[in-house]
Amino acid sequence: MLLGQGWLAAPAAAGRRNPLTANYRTKDDGWLAFTCLQAGKYWPPLAECVDRPELATDPRFADHESLMAHGAEAVDVLTEVFEARTVAEWRDALEDFIGQWTVIQDTLEAAQDVQSVANGYLQPCTTAAGVPFQLVASPVQFDEQPAVPGRAPEFNEHGDQILADLGLDWDTVVDLKVRGVIA
Repeated sequence: MLLGQGWLAAPAAAGRRNPLTANYRTKDDGWLAFTCLQAGKYWPPLAECVDRPELATDPRFADHESLMAHGAEAVDVLTEVFEARTVAEWRDALEDFIGQWTVIQDTLEAAQDVQSVANGYLQPCTTAAGVPFQLVASPVQFDEQPAVPGRAPEFNEHGDQILADLGLDWDTVVDLKVRGVIA
């Protein structure tokens, strides 16, 4: 986030028996991820959502067993189908799909995702020099409130106070510093 560049692992769909546990590239170089373990159950509804109802009755894909046997062919078909539209178009088309799917987001997109913002996963923070930045908060919430992170201390920022709290007087602290025992 500090660099302003989104990191995204390279998804792959090739080599899968189950074409509904794969990632597919979209027209605008986005990615869709599917994790429908019961491919036979989700294939007909997907065929409807992608405007290819004939895929539901295609003998190669008619039931779970045939779909698994022809998984590579189904991946090829879906690869072509998903490359025809943008992520935004697929969000609309797949809105009513009952299977498990999502848009794969890079780190910058995930940071701005509606749910990330609503859950307070990024919180404003400030460096010791007063420079503002966003810091990832703990995903654990108490009383439905996101954790408010604080900045890390500078090197030895609280050292003198800690030593004073331990009962060392200022002359002893200075002596330890001069001798190089502490910073």
